[in-house]
Order: sequence, then C-alpha cells, then structure tokens
Amino acid sequence: MRFGERLRALREERGVSLAELARETSYSKSYLSRVETGRRPGNGLLAAACARALGVAPERLGPLDAAPQPAAAAAHAATTAPVSPAAPVAVPAQLPPAPGVFAGREEELAELDGALAAARPRWGEGGPRVWVVDGMGGVGKTALVVRWAHRVRDRFPDGVLFSDLAGHGSSGAPREPGEVLDGFLRALGADAGSVPPRVPERSALLRTLLAGRRVLLVLDNAAAPAQVRPLLPGAPGCLVLVTSRTRMAGLVVRDGARRVTLAPLPEERAVELLRRTLGPERVDADPAAARELVLRCGRLPLALLVAAERALSRPGLTPARVNEELRSDRTRLRVLAAADDGDSALRTVFSWSYRALAPEPARAFRLLALHPGAALTAEAAAALLGTTAGNAHELLDVLADVHLLELEAPERFRFHSLLQVYGRELAESQDPPRDRAAALERLYDWYRQGADAAGRLLEPGARTVGAAPLPGVRPPVFGAVEEAVAWCEAHLADLLSVIRHAARAGRPPAAWQLPFALWSFFHRQQYRAEWLDAARIAVAAAAGSTDPRALTASLALLGTAQWHAGRPVEAEIHLRRALERCTDGGPDPESECAARNELAELVLRQGRAAEALELLEPALPLARTTGRRRAERVTLTHLGDASLRLGRPEDAERFLLEALSLRSTGPDPHTEGLALLHLGTVHRTLGRLPQAVGCLRRALELHGTSGDGWARGRALEQLGLALAGPERADGAGPAAADDDPGPAPADGGGPAPAADRGYWSGT
Repeated sequence: MRFGERLRALREERGVSLAELARETSYSKSYLSRVETGRRPGNGLLAAACARALGVAPERLGPLDAAPQPAAAAAHAATTAPVSPAAPVAVPAQLPPAPGVFAGREEELAELDGALAAARPRWGEGGPRVWVVDGMGGVGKTALVVRWAHRVRDRFPDGVLFSDLAGHGSSGAPREPGEVLDGFLRALGADAGSVPPRVPERSALLRTLLAGRRVLLVLDNAAAPAQVRPLLPGAPGCLVLVTSRTRMAGLVVRDGARRVTLAPLPEERAVELLRRTLGPERVDADPAAARELVLRCGRLPLALLVAAERALSRPGLTPARVNEELRSDRTRLRVLAAADDGDSALRTVFSWSYRALAPEPARAFRLLALHPGAALTAEAAAALLGTTAGNAHELLDVLADVHLLELEAPERFRFHSLLQVYGRELAESQDPPRDRAAALERLYDWYRQGADAAGRLLEPGARTVGAAPLPGVRPPVFGAVEEAVAWCEAHLADLLSVIRHAARAGRPPAAWQLPFALWSFFHRQQYRAEWLDAARIAVAAAAGSTDPRALTASLALLGTAQWHAGRPVEAEIHLRRALERCTDGGPDPESECAARNELAELVLRQGRAAEALELLEPALPLARTTGRRRAERVTLTHLGDASLRLGRPEDAERFLLEALSLRSTGPDPHTEGLALLHLGTVHRTLGRLPQAVGCLRRALELHGTSGDGWARGRALEQLGLALAGPERADGAGPAAADDDPGPAPADGGGPAPAADRGYWSGT
C-alpha cells in the first residue's frame, strides 16, 4: 500500500475530512488530495504533520514512497501548497557567542528564569510564549538575551533559532519577515525549492514545522510588532524572545507578550562591570574615579565598555584621566567611540533611534534636549516646543515608546544623560540659534509664570515679577495653596537647574526674576540650602541687569535667605545694602518699604526693638504711597510687634487694630495671623485674658492654613500662658513672652521648621 493510500485510510478511520486535515497541517486541500491519489509523493515533513494532526505515531503511516516526483507535477505543486523537503527536520543552533563580559542583570535573568519555570508545566496549555526585552540603545538588551539563551538552551532539545531583524542599525531598512522566514525554514530542514513564495504560506509552514516541538526563537533588534508577528509559533511548546528599542505594545496587547524593560545598571553593578573589564586592581586603586566614570557614562553598559576599552588600550590612562576626557558635554560622545568599530560608537547607536523618527518628533527630541534639567512634564515640554500640552504629551509618548525618553513617574519623563547630550548636539547642528533661544525663553517664562502664580496664592498681594506670558506660553493655573506648593516642590530641582542655566547663558532677567518669584515658596517651605543657592545666583545675575530693581530685590532676597539659614551677620550686611540702594538710587517707595521691613524683622528677632522702630516709622508712609494694602498691613504689624517689645502695649494695640481693619485683595492668613498673634499677646499683657484667648485661637487657625510652623508654635505658647490664668500672665512680660533667638542654623536643605516670614514678598 502506497503512502497516500495509508494516509487516506487512517484519515477516514479517524473521521477527519480532507478539509480538516488541510487546516490542521497548513497544507492545501488539493495538495493532500494529490498525495492520497498517488499524483504526489509524500515526504518526511508531511508525514510528521499529518501524524500530529491525526494523533498517531508517524510509524502508522509507514515508509515514504521512493518514486521521484515528475518535474511538471513539482512545478504545479509549488504554486498550490507549502511543499516540504524529504530531508529530516534539522535541529538548528544559531545562537551567537555569549557576551565576553557581563555583569549586573541578576534580577532580569531571574525574571526570565521564572518565565521558563512558570511556562514549563503548561507547555500544552499555552503559557506566556513571547517575551519582549526593551530599552534604549546601548543598555544591553542583546547581551542579556543571548546570555540567558545560552544558559537555558538545553531546555530546548529541538534547537534555537536566532535572527537580527535590523530594526535599528547601520544596515539600512529592517529585514523583511519573508527573508527571515526563509532562513528559519531552511534551518529547520526545508530546501530552497520547497519554501513557498508568499509570507503567509511561509509563516504557516513555520508554524507547522514548530508544532509539537521545543524550540527557542530569539528575534533581536525588532523594529515593530508587524515585523515579529509572522515569525511567531502557533502552538505551545516554543518560547520567543524579542529585543527592541520600542516598547512593542502591539505584541503585549494582541499576542499576550510579557515585557522586561532594561534600565541603566545600578551604580554598584556598573562598577562591577568595570572591574570585570579593567581588572579589579585598576578599579580598586581609585574607587572614587571608578564611581565617577560610571556616572559620566550614565551607567550605560555600552558606554562603560567603550570607556574601559579606551583605558585598556592606552597604557597609563587611568579611570581618573578618562573622566577628565568625559567632563565636557561637547567631547563626551566623541570619546565614547570605539576606534575600529563605528557601530559601537554611542553617537552612532543613538542615531539609529533618531533616524527612525518622523519630522515632528525629531524636532521635539532636539528642542526638549535643551532643557537644563533632565525631567520633563507635558506642560514644560509645551513651553519649549511652543505648542499645546496635549500635543506635547503625544510627542513625549512617541519618544518614550522608542526609549529616547523614559517615563520616570506618571506624567513625568526623563532624559538619559548621554541621550540628552546627543539631542543637544543635534539641536546645535540642525536648529537655527534664534529657534533655540526662543525655546529656552519660553521655558524660562513658563517656570517664572508658575512660580509667580504660586506666590500669589501663598501670599496674596505679594510683589511678583508680574510680566505677561510670552506668546506660546500657557502658565500653570492653581486652584488652591496645596496645588501651588505641590507644583513648586515637584519642579524644585528643575527650577534650580533653569536658574543656573540662565545665569551661565547670560540671561539676567530669568536668573534673578525666577528666584524672586519663588520667594513666597521658600518662605513657606524653608528649603534653606536651595533658597541660598538661588539667591546667590540672583545677586550675581542682577549685577549685570539693566533693571534698577534687580539688584535691590536680589540683595533683599539673599539677606532674608541668610537670616532664615541662621546667618544673621551676613543677612544684615545684604539687607542694609538693599536699603542703601533704595535711598541712594532715587525714589522707589515699594523697594524701600520692603527693605525696611525685612531689616526690621531681622533686628526685631535679635531683640533690637528700638532700632526696628526707627526703620519702620518711615516705612509706613512709604507703604501708603504705594497703595498696596498688604504692604501697609505688614508694616503696621511689625510696628505693633516692635512697640510691644518696647513695653508700649497701647501703641502696639493701636497699630495692630489698624492692621486688622485693612482689607487686602484676597485672603491673607499669614499676615492676619501674625497681627492676631501680637494682639493676643497685647491682651494677655494687659490682663484681658478672654480677648487674648480669642485672638490666639483665631491666630492658630490662620497659621494652620498658611503653613507657618513658627507662628503657630508662638501662638500655642501665648495661648498656653493666657489659659494658665492671671498668676502666670503677670509673671511674663511682653519682652520675655516674645523673646526669639531667630531661626536655627540650616542643616543643608530640605524642609525645616519655619521662622517668622520675611516681608519683601509682601509689599
């Protein structure tokens, strides 16, 4: 009995129609019919596929027919069925060599091990079959996958297939799925003449050959899901690893792929990679230089390997010397290039991702790289690009999908340091200077507008920069104090980076106005080190400004920051310089009033109440000249405080009642709370304990709203004295009750308990 006759008999015995057998084996119905009728001989692949479909051992179909196939029949069959050769199915072993130096991916290797362990008991039940390892160029995706594949290749007795899909690289366009399928089919035993011409039939034949087998497929450097999907096995049993610079969301959504995203190495593991490359002796000889080298390379494995090779190839070139070569952004990418391998140069590797971008995302990548910090929100990006936040968010998502940006937190993106250097290089070479300058001016203005808006909420009626937004800038809008504080805290690192950049770039307005706009935030939250840093930059920048207010305001800002940092001597020097500029430089009632109040606050807290009164008496008419109610209220409140300390409670009461009678443009819990605190102390001093308790309880509420921890603490102290009764009240005079040594010295930044608020921001 011929092979075809045995096939028909077994098919009919199993109750399987010819159409059903064709569907299960991916061979055409007409081809199977010709085999059964003897017009086409069978072959090993067909026999294996039919045996699997019918659920029998291949031996049940007996030996293959030995008769050769006529040429005419062969030509006809090639157009009607995915014919397979008579050769036995091969066991491919296509993995490239494992990476010579590898370190620091234990968690990711364990995750892939776990995938294999979880899937193995369910090879017949369809566990996760596709895994995507994604990340930026140079992060080590291929090294990880090849390393892992070598570790587990014995788990795949039917072989390992590997293909570089050339999604990003110097070879040009990505490889077509049909070309890759041709190579895989031949590796599995098909000869050239039996490979179908069209991709769908080739894909079907691959699924047929892989059905029931245990094969590992490594698809390296994929460009898109459409390039990968025709290469996927159809039945459980095989495992597919895909590496890509894109997130391959389509494979996750449609094909159930799992994703492992590679980030740059943690610092300690990056140092270990250096140890394995340079040798432990050279790294351990200068561990500080090794850590700096890791940071200069952005903890990126490819950059570290190139830098290490540079040190190895030049006798006497230590890690410290390599660091010197890498310190300049203008030369860093040139240094990180292997001399004899262009494909290993960081600039080249990054260019493969950039070249794949459409024009609009490419422009966005270049201009966004100009940001002085590394983190971006859609709103900040919109300012740089001169577009809407919605459009900016879409562009950020496009760049994140290809790992030219990373999603750091919800709605917050971050550049890798080396990619940002590359983006700035591109901007300098492709975008006109006026476009780059305009983008940065919009960014400066967006941060300035946001800080101004926050200041208006934190201290209503406060002096602000007050400039109208530039065209294309949509300022942040806050509905509550909490939103304003949260915005400032979330952007604090970026705000400081922008201030430093504006100073270095020779843009005095941004370099002094932005610290000035942050005054109310710094007062409230007491980020002392950051406040000092910003104020010093403001003074240096304002010295070169043509705006006569710039240096006066910046000196007052610096003096106030120094006072709150526990440096009263330096603070007084700068506050007196600010006042001298007001009195010597022509009439400027707003600035002079503000400088007098700031200096008076400092000397008040040092117990120099008489001197404070001398400073404040001229300030009151100045405040009334400005027409700013809040300026007048703050001056009256300080006059009341000074009078109380001098033992003049009646004068203090008059000043404080007048302050409370004034109404500013909006709620001002801070100033009103201070006036009530001092008025409560006046009532307690004069023995009016019920009135004192009422004022001090209201002051507590207001300072809870304003967030002033110092004033709230003083109100609690005075309330305790008032509630203790007349005996305790009589034993504590106004000077003793209000004595204040001033803020404690700063401990280096971050929120600290607040001291009494300054005044300049309240004129």
